[in-house]
Amino acid sequence: MNGKVRRFYEELAAMSGLRLDPEGGALYGTYKGYGVAVLAPNPSYPYQMCAVFSSSRPDGPLTKEECKQFLKEHKAAADLSQNGWQITMVIRGGMGQKHLRENFVQSLEDTTAYLRGAGFTDCCQSCGKVTETDPCCVAGAYEHLCPDCYAALQQSRNQESMRQAGKGENITGGLVGALLGSLVGVVSIIIFSQLGYVAALSGVIMAVCTLKGYEMLGGNLSRKGVALCVVLMLAMTFVGDRLDWAILVSRELGYSFLTSFRLIPALIEADIIEASSYWTNLVMLYLFLLLGMVPTVRNSLVSRANASRIYRLEKSGTRM
Repeated sequence: MNGKVRRFYEELAAMSGLRLDPEGGALYGTYKGYGVAVLAPNPSYPYQMCAVFSSSRPDGPLTKEECKQFLKEHKAAADLSQNGWQITMVIRGGMGQKHLRENFVQSLEDTTAYLRGAGFTDCCQSCGKVTETDPCCVAGAYEHLCPDCYAALQQSRNQESMRQAGKGENITGGLVGALLGSLVGVVSIIIFSQLGYVAALSGVIMAVCTLKGYEMLGGNLSRKGVALCVVLMLAMTFVGDRLDWAILVSRELGYSFLTSFRLIPALIEADIIEASSYWTNLVMLYLFLLLGMVPTVRNSLVSRANASRIYRLEKSGTRM
């Protein structure tokens, strides 16, 4: 969370009486008698936020008709849904901070008033028991858990961490998987280029498939594995661009594909392929690779770091 986003979240916390979790980046606390966590599901879009409640009622979960009627009557909310004992309200935003600030408190007011009128009470998000709960961060997600469920989940996470630590990492297998995954990225580069595009999506495909391939055959994805994947992505992007040019040369000059691939440096030197076009296209591919690779790698590292993390949040931040 950068400084600008953090200051905005702190402003929202002051407006609502909630608190900011400096580690996970969510606002949490009790609002009008209901435990709530307010967060951005995708950290890349910090101004697209939702409020998560853990509530139940004797009459059962919210119906589609109730959700539809709520949204019709309360314009500060963009969506309302229930999954198990988790009720999620999406705050209507806009292009940035202004619209979100306008709708933030109003949407919380509307939702808590509606939950109270509909007979909902706080409960444990895991077991559904109507009892005292604590706000917790579980693998990057926020839940309100009773003491028993928190203890059981903490034990399960600790056991999983120990299992992963003992599993080790097969670097050779990981590199094979990463290579196979990167080939999917190469194919996407060629397909988009043949359609006349240098697409940012090819960078995302290259990054996701390479990292996933390494993890699938390597058994684990360490920082060393990520570094090896990055090097492979850079190399395979160059290969993908060279293959694309070979297809073009083969089609236009009538050489075989292998001959075309081998002759590309000579064709650039002879100015049959314009050097400016060749290098501009390659630079664009690398820029788009970075656009896809950087957030993908960052999210992968953050997800792995959070996968086994579970901690309680201080039970403060209350708006009556």
